[in-house]
Amino acid sequence: MPAADGSDDLAGAERQYRVHLCFGPNCTERGSKTLLPVLEQAVREAGLTGSVEILATTCRDRCDYGPSLNVYPGPVFYNQLDASAIRDIVDDHLARGTIVDRLLFRPKIERLRRG
Repeated sequence: MPAADGSDDLAGAERQYRVHLCFGPNCTERGSKTLLPVLEQAVREAGLTGSVEILATTCRDRCDYGPSLNVYPGPVFYNQLDASAIRDIVDDHLARGTIVDRLLFRPKIERLRRG
């Protein structure tokens, strides 16, 4: 199956990172399809085409927090992304190996009140 960047799946065997960008219905509604070309361009501009495989995937089950992106190995979960966040992930995580803490998935925790 071809990757989102049009490369052959087997080419990803030697890659350092695999990036999954959610194309589920909620993330798509929130703009994930417009982020794919931003991600591909940022990877090219950083000179990382040979070390990063980009895949458009089905739902990542974090629908309230989209658009979402996972980076493997890890996995590291990033959510509520825009074009600027995508460029930060490429520049920091994929190019330098530094996780972008402010973009990490942090679910909302609601306190339950007893009766």
